[in-house]
Amino acid sequence: MFLNEKYAQQGQTLLFGDSITEIFNSYELFYAFSQTTGQAVYNRGISGDTSDRLLERLESNALNINPKNLVILIGTNDIGIGLPTEYILKNIQEILQRTQTLCPNTNVVLQAIYPVNSHLSIIARQMVGKRSNKKILAINEKLHKIALESKVQWLDLTKVLSDEKGRLAKEYSFDGLHLNAQGFEIVSENIIPLLK
Repeated sequence: MFLNEKYAQQGQTLLFGDSITEIFNSYELFYAFSQTTGQAVYNRGISGDTSDRLLERLESNALNINPKNLVILIGTNDIGIGLPTEYILKNIQEILQRTQTLCPNTNVVLQAIYPVNSHLSIIARQMVGKRSNKKILAINEKLHKIALESKVQWLDLTKVLSDEKGRLAKEYSFDGLHLNAQGFEIVSENIIPLLK
């Protein structure tokens, strides 16, 4: 038996993604939402996850609790290891289709991949690696179309999180890839109105 089958309640809100999701302080940032709605917010982010790994654990780690809301952020690690765009899109499309088939009443929020900034520091250059905002924007454009076709909610925070050069703003990140507390505060403020 998986732990989330034993301890997680059915019909709650679930954040699903990679390390950006994993370090999201969902308890504090969604506290008022949880108090108002009575919903728990579960964090199912795993460091290093790619779209294919998210797809692999979709049913056992997310859909088996029939979430009321499923907030997805995935793709930056795919880009970081050079996976083809079409492969990334196919996996994300499959995640959406499988969710709609197995949990048709789940409100899905698909997030655009966040911008990066390799100019913050030497560490940022290493963290960002092969990722580029040009590639991220191109994939996000296609993800937006997939979200529209799949009739799921689309949340693109690129402009909100970017500086004047289109890079992840330094006030929202500590390493050019992951968000800091201020960045996550902006994200939560934009996610909450989309939840049911």
